[in-house]
Amino acid sequence: MSDYTSLAVEAAEWAEYAKTWSPPVPPAAATPQQIREGANRNTAKLFDAVVGRPETGLVVTEHSVPVTESLERSEDQEKATISVRVYRPEGATDNSQLLPVYLFFHGGGYFLGNLDTEDANCRHLALQAGLAVVNVGYRHTPEHPFPAAADDAWAAYQWVASPEEAAKLGLDAKRIVTGGISAGATLAISVALRAKEQGDNNVVGLVLTVPATVHPDHFPAKRIQGGAEKSSLVQNADAPFINAARLRGFINLYKPTPATHPSVSPLLVASKDFQGLGPVAVHVAGRDPLRDEGLLFEENLRAAGVVTTLYTYPGLPHAFMSHPTLASTAVWRQRMWDDVKRIAGADSREAAMKT
Repeated sequence: MSDYTSLAVEAAEWAEYAKTWSPPVPPAAATPQQIREGANRNTAKLFDAVVGRPETGLVVTEHSVPVTESLERSEDQEKATISVRVYRPEGATDNSQLLPVYLFFHGGGYFLGNLDTEDANCRHLALQAGLAVVNVGYRHTPEHPFPAAADDAWAAYQWVASPEEAAKLGLDAKRIVTGGISAGATLAISVALRAKEQGDNNVVGLVLTVPATVHPDHFPAKRIQGGAEKSSLVQNADAPFINAARLRGFINLYKPTPATHPSVSPLLVASKDFQGLGPVAVHVAGRDPLRDEGLLFEENLRAAGVVTTLYTYPGLPHAFMSHPTLASTAVWRQRMWDDVKRIAGADSREAAMKT
């Protein structure tokens, strides 16, 4: 059994930051859509201002992707089209060398986030890692509960992995890294699992940040020393930014059925089903209600023989990387860039171009 409780001790960095920050409070009469739009707008402005939004050195294109399959297999399933934004380094668009791909899914509890909230970070990642970044604009709750986001993630993957579509953009359809933050990390895992089930080897690895890996009603408390009362769901129930109540609110809007579905609760998937998966990097925050499920998921991967890289951020809350002025956010960002580049094999691509 595991004991991760020491990771929850508040970081001095966050204690100082919290003196100058308070969570935004939406107007009492605001609709969910108004809350979402306001939060997304503010997040995009913040990252553009603090991180910067590179305008040169990139080719950025917009695409529409049809969603043609559903996990529910319902004849009445809504036909949808989602938007994706592709970022490619300017000097790598002549198709002389196919670009590996980072297929990225934003966080936000299936409710928040959009292409613009991730735009600055995606631009920097494409430039720093020297690969193509595909930013996926999947559908959100409350309008689109489960399995809409998972269906959209799979549609985006199929689009990128299509030899025809990849060829148009100079992408290497056989070198795709999937990744994301929080709910986006869950979507990245769902894509990798589904591809593996179908004998598709195009996913070469994953980069996961504060992943949600199990529905809170099905957390395997027996794997934690002290049981449920010592789990991060309880220990960090009142944590800043994302607490247990807000987490429950997000999952209630998503309405996953069944709650144990692999696209919702990959922690419950047998370790053997991950055998043969490429390298996985996992970033976990210590003061996060989701901390233990991220750490247990990494344990499952190692048990399956998957090569993992684990980073912990003691005393920091869930999605601390949404606060770009934190020093730890810069550390996370550089690690994420390096891991995407390494797992995608972009280092070997650069070496080949120099020879």
